[in-house]
Amino acid sequence: MTDVSVRAPSVATSDDSEGMSYLQSLPRRLVTLYIPLGIILLVLLFPFYWMALTAIKPDEQLLDLERYNPFWTWNPTFKHIYKLLFETKYPLWLWNTMFVAIGATILSIISSCLLYTSRCV
Repeated sequence: MTDVSVRAPSVATSDDSEGMSYLQSLPRRLVTLYIPLGIILLVLLFPFYWMALTAIKPDEQLLDLERYNPFWTWNPTFKHIYKLLFETKYPLWLWNTMFVAIGATILSIISSCLLYTSRCV
């Protein structure tokens, strides 16, 4: 038999040159992490805020942007949501969409399982 000596991996004593050590000071952390993260978060969440705000704004505030603030409402209403759910065929359309999505997912899973079992045989 041969004598093979196993060496333990060396542990670095100073890890200042790697990783995220450049984020130690607050100004650097602010410029390189928090401000870009805040901008990205604002850009990603603003459409959801705008959709929710538009859903609860009264009609006169939706149409007259010169008199009313476009980013806030003082008189929210659920009239638009009530009309969507109870005066249109939206629940039927939603059910149809869910039915097609679930059916397509089930067919995809079944076909992939059949393909997998045919390869193993």
